[in-house]
Amino acid sequence: MIWNSNLVEDPVVLRGALNGDQKQVELLLKQHQDFIYNIALRLYLNPDDALDATQEVLIKVFTKLKTFQGNSQFRTWLYRIVVNHFLNSPKKKFESIQYVEPTYEEIVPEFSEDEVEEVRILCATAMLMCLSREQRLIYIIGEIFQADHKLGAELFSTTPANYRVKLHRAREDLKTYVSGKCGLVDEKNPCRCPKKTRQMVKLGFVDKNNLRFLTSYTSKVQDIVKEKRTSVRSQIEMRMKDLFQDSPYQIREELDRILEL
Repeated sequence: MIWNSNLVEDPVVLRGALNGDQKQVELLLKQHQDFIYNIALRLYLNPDDALDATQEVLIKVFTKLKTFQGNSQFRTWLYRIVVNHFLNSPKKKFESIQYVEPTYEEIVPEFSEDEVEEVRILCATAMLMCLSREQRLIYIIGEIFQADHKLGAELFSTTPANYRVKLHRAREDLKTYVSGKCGLVDEKNPCRCPKKTRQMVKLGFVDKNNLRFLTSYTSKVQDIVKEKRTSVRSQIEMRMKDLFQDSPYQIREELDRILEL
């Protein structure tokens, strides 16, 4: 159905939550909070903005819970709220971030593996900013987290055919932007993470004492995504997807506290 193959809806928990059992409500929302946060992180780039957006969605879902009529699976109902909220929320400061072109000095200073990995994750996520917000959300849900086209169409209130067209355009626009840049996507491209690290550290985007992306995780996106389909893709498109799915699937303890109703 959706992304995490290990997540199975418990009808007892759902029924208890709909009947107003506070503990069941907390358990129900905790099952989804990490997915919501990881979508938001890739949509907004900034962990603090992603946390705020996730908290806003959880509160909105809690207040609307009694309106769930059971006409669809609960997950579909919940993620429609997520999509609508994320599409219509005010613009975040990092959504206008510009790609930082690397310089190529002959001598590249040594950085720790963590700093270079932080740059890889940050840079990959920042590349998504070349897309419109709707395109980013479609790409995150449909390509990175591998929601099927039927579900994607339901979440975005469109037909499966139109959803496939939108996802294809998002892939193509991202591929056009990345072409000639990221060496992880295409080895002929000039940009390399160790060289990019110099810029990111200098500009203050990366602080080895305060890593924002290489933290609070026990798995990667590819570990919790169940691949359901194959298609004929270019090597660049496949490498782009692999690059994004090789990023941490982050856990934020702050989300547990907001659900202590």
